[in-house]
Amino acid sequence: MINKKGDITDSLSFVIVVIVLAIGFFIIAFIIPSITSGLRNAGVNSTSEGENAINKLNDFGTQGIQKGFFFVFMGLCISVLISAFFIDTHPIFLFLYIIFLGIAVILAAYLANAYETFSQVPAFNSFYATQGLFTLVVSHIVLITVIVGALSFIIIFSKFRGNQV
Repeated sequence: MINKKGDITDSLSFVIVVIVLAIGFFIIAFIIPSITSGLRNAGVNSTSEGENAINKLNDFGTQGIQKGFFFVFMGLCISVLISAFFIDTHPIFLFLYIIFLGIAVILAAYLANAYETFSQVPAFNSFYATQGLFTLVVSHIVLITVIVGALSFIIIFSKFRGNQV
């Protein structure tokens, strides 16, 4: 593996990845109940095993994807903080980091509004109310970005540097 380190633009990629995953998982969670209702109505699998498999798929579509998204989201938060330990930055880049964090907060606000607009499409309107974890994360993405960015900021610029005077 190449000697890769964290990057000061991790907060920008964090916001973009979270919103893209939220939209993608939201669409998948919307499609799975439609598929399972179609399988039930087709009557192809009228056995108890078939009905059990359809119920498990429906439960995965309504609850499992939300939990998976939240798990991936928490992993992204932790990975940004861990990668902050590997960034070897001179303190002169403090203002550049503040600018990138400000850009990430503005981008988070725009992308959260885009998600809200996307979720208010009439086809998704009733389904949106049942998706609590997507709504929780995306509606607070600006605050989460500030918190994760501030913690990353503290980690990057407060590391012990034993060889510096």
